[in-house]
Amino acid sequence: MVSKEDVKKVIIQYTGGDGNKEFTKSTLLPYLGLSKSNKSLDKIFDELLKEGFIKLVKTSGNRKYYTLAKAVEKREENPPHEDFETLKNVLREVLKEYFELYFGHPKTTEDLDKVYDFVKDDLGMASIKDIREQMGMTLEQFMAKFRDYIIRNYELISGGKEGIVKGGVLYGIIRRRK
Repeated sequence: MVSKEDVKKVIIQYTGGDGNKEFTKSTLLPYLGLSKSNKSLDKIFDELLKEGFIKLVKTSGNRKYYTLAKAVEKREENPPHEDFETLKNVLREVLKEYFELYFGHPKTTEDLDKVYDFVKDDLGMASIKDIREQMGMTLEQFMAKFRDYIIRNYELISGGKEGIVKGGVLYGIIRRRK
């Protein structure tokens, strides 16, 4: 059930308080959460006409075009942009907590080096696939984040099942540079 105050707020929101902007009942229906006009809405519009809050400008067929009777200053406790910024910050924090809880903290190059030290063999070689699996990342995520770092800081050794393709050769084993 829509109240008269709800309709007033929607009219002010739609017109921006401008007494020259025309509107119909059907243009306000989506803002009121209605799909079609009903008798209670017609009654509210009739009351607003009698009160002098809105005025009938013209009629074209079944449509009645209204405007505000006089310009109204929009009164808001918080401007919408402040509410939006607050909501955006709260949402960002909630999503950050959720993703850290679900996926763990974002992986860094320090994490890569620690996993390398854990996975490497006696010769100091480690498979990129083994490192990636230990870090719990997909191949796409791993390569997007660490490809350039690996090329700069590790020797590439051909072999392995997945890795970095350079010059037509698959380098799937790495060793830390000295």
